[in-house]
This record gives sequence, C-alpha cells and structure tokens, in this order.
Amino acid sequence: MIARPPGANRGRRHQTRQGLRSIDGDDTAKVETCHADTASVWIWIADARTGAPIRQPNRVLARRTSLAMEATVVVRSVVFDVGETLLDDTAEFGRWADWIGVPRHTFSAVLGAVTAQGHDNAETFQYFKPGFDLVKERQAREDAGAGEVIGDAELYPDARPCLRELKVRGLWVGIAGNQTTRAAALLRALDLPVDDIATSGEWGVAKPQPGFFERVTRFAPGEPHEIVYVGDHRDNDIVPAHAAGLRTVLLRRGPWGYLWAEDPPVVATADWIINSLAELPDLVRPLS
Repeated sequence: MIARPPGANRGRRHQTRQGLRSIDGDDTAKVETCHADTASVWIWIADARTGAPIRQPNRVLARRTSLAMEATVVVRSVVFDVGETLLDDTAEFGRWADWIGVPRHTFSAVLGAVTAQGHDNAETFQYFKPGFDLVKERQAREDAGAGEVIGDAELYPDARPCLRELKVRGLWVGIAGNQTTRAAALLRALDLPVDDIATSGEWGVAKPQPGFFERVTRFAPGEPHEIVYVGDHRDNDIVPAHAAGLRTVLLRRGPWGYLWAEDPPVVATADWIINSLAELPDLVRPLS
C-alpha cells in the first residue's frame, strides 16, 4: 500500500515528503492527517506479536525515495537473513544464558545494552566471561549435546508462507546469513521452499564484510539492483547490502529491527521497512 496525500499527482514521482511508502500491508489502514508540504501521515497498524493497534508516524512507516510512488519493484531474486528474520532467536539466546550460567533476563538486558551501543551482539559474552571464545564454546555445547536447535518451532509463522509465495510468483529465493556450517545443514533439513541456502561458515566470510555481499551477488541471479536482501540488522544487513548495490528491506522485529527501524542510516538506505514478511510478496515482482 502507498500512502499519498489527498490530491497528490499520481502521474509522476514526487521528491517531496508526500511520496511515502507504507509498510502496514493493509488497505484498510487509516491515513489520519496529511498536508501537501509536510505529509504528517499517521497510520494505524497491528503489532506483529500482540495484534494490538499501534499509531505510527511516517518516519517509521515509510521511506522517501525516488521509488516511493511505485507499487512494486521488478527484481529477479530475494535473499533472506536468518536470525530474527526467518528464525526467532529467543530460545537460542536463552540456551546461551543457561550455558554460561546467568539468568536469562540478565543476559537479555545486557544484550540490549550492547545492541543499543552499536556493538556486535557477540560482545555480550565478554561482560559475563572476559576472554569468552564463541567458537570454542559453541563446539563445547555441541559436544555436550546442547548445540543449536533449528526446527519448525524456531521459524516465525510468516516465514514459510512468504518464501512459498515468492516462489509461486516466479522469483528466485535464497537464504544467506551469519550462521555456522551446522546451521546450514539444519536449515536445509527444514525443506524450505527456497532455491539455495548458504551461510558465512560455508563461505568463510561474514557480514558486514563487503566480501559477504559480493558472494550474495554471485549466489543469487541478477544484477545487484535486481536482488533484494531482507534482514533485521542495520549494520549487518541494510547498510552493507545497500553499499553493495542491492535493494534492501528492514524487517521491524527482534531487538535490532525495533531499535533501528527509525534510525537515520536505515531510513536513508532501506528501500522498504516492513512489520511482517507477509507484506513482502506484494512489494516485488519478477522480471517478465
């Protein structure tokens, strides 16, 4: 859905703030007030988890770009991040808290503080165990039979339907994220409706390094501008993918998605900001 001020000229693109891309995905959303100069647009949306109505300002709901007046963008491929995009990481973070022996609430609070400061979330462990070696500890968990779990229960409810719908509509669909080689095997075991799956562990390069997104452009068919990368993280997903020439979608869920949906670098570089993967299929269409 595109939110336009009353009387907006639909025959040309607008560079003013009246060109807004809505993320509510609901044609019944209310546009309460508009002004041709300021486009003070407010739209009621449903919270992704609780369903409660939320009144959001346009700086969260829309991004002003030269594409803002287009209903869809023609692309060839859509590539998805994993954690907090397709998978709910809540249980995995809880298992890490249990493993290092701290209360889950404490772990989550420190993780939030680390995130808010713009640091890598892996730095959370250093507050509890200075010198913590994530690679060694991950292997120790595996050896103890407490390794990472990726199953249907970890998938967000909108993940599989979104992937399936994109495939039905003729798009190439892939998954590429900062995950281990074991995670890649677990993801493949889910038999998701995708064309290919890859992880940083397999590629030997991780986000946000430019090399990761160079691999994405070789992994997915199409020129960079014909590839959409979907993620929840400002620094790992949106900014570096945009720098590589990809189109980008910020999914507003999980700690990073909620924290950074209104962040200036995200507003400047995300082609869309959405609340649910259910909104994505109607934003893109395949090349004829």
